[in-house]
Amino acid sequence: MNFRSLLRVFVAASSALAAGVVAPCAGAQNSQNDSAVTNRPWLTKGDAVAGALAVLATVAIAPLDGRTARELQEQQFQRSDDLQHTARDLAFLGGPGPFLMGASLFAAGRLSGMPRVADAGLHMTEAVLLAASFTGLGKGIFGRALPNVNVNNPDDFQFFRGFHDRNGPFVSFPSGHAAASFAMAAVVTGEVDRWHPGLAHIVGPIAYGGAGLVGLARMYQNVHWASDLPLAAAIGTWSGLTVIARTHRNDRQFDTRSGIPTELVEMLRSTSVVPAPGHREALSWTLPLELGSRSPGH
Repeated sequence: MNFRSLLRVFVAASSALAAGVVAPCAGAQNSQNDSAVTNRPWLTKGDAVAGALAVLATVAIAPLDGRTARELQEQQFQRSDDLQHTARDLAFLGGPGPFLMGASLFAAGRLSGMPRVADAGLHMTEAVLLAASFTGLGKGIFGRALPNVNVNNPDDFQFFRGFHDRNGPFVSFPSGHAAASFAMAAVVTGEVDRWHPGLAHIVGPIAYGGAGLVGLARMYQNVHWASDLPLAAAIGTWSGLTVIARTHRNDRQFDTRSGIPTELVEMLRSTSVVPAPGHREALSWTLPLELGSRSPGH
């Protein structure tokens, strides 16, 4: 297995995800009247199926973790300045990138009087935060060692080690960068489809292909195993689709007293402070999970 083969696999998988998941969901969203207010569920049957498939993909890929990680660290790949710079640029898109892009879109939209642009920036930030919450929880629970700890030991899990002090080397699973980039891809695809119906079939493969490359870049940087990516992609995609489905600007209800979107009020009310290891405190969110469809009649 060489670098080009891995690149083709990631692009193909990301494109398939865009065509098979994003486009149908976007079509379902367009079937609604934009002015209708709907309380959509947080978890649908389709989400449950996608999650199960992600778990199966994780299990299927896991035996290749060690071999893939060692191969990507060979000198023929690591000595390339172009690959090093590209990997750093792609990793940025899964780290501070989505937050900077979200804030920039929101500010530009508000200043220029373009509410759709501001809305897209807000949704991007919300989706990435939601994805980060779930991946952070997973990292803490599974406590998997990064490949740069020992590239020959991909099975180094220790439950709840990721919550301990000095947990930096033990937060590999699932990939936060991959989840954030897939959340951003889902939001971009969903928003573009609302603005120009049908463009999701073009934007989706590009956005999701880029998200897949972010995951590959993190593997190249030796901070994630291949099996860290499928569940992260599912979490990120779910986060983006859920935020778009529940909080589109034209579908929002506003708190009559404060003028704040009802969804944001609900999130603030469900936020609490809980004890964390090391005599620290952390924020906790409670999300109501409902089995159903994102749109009425589906």
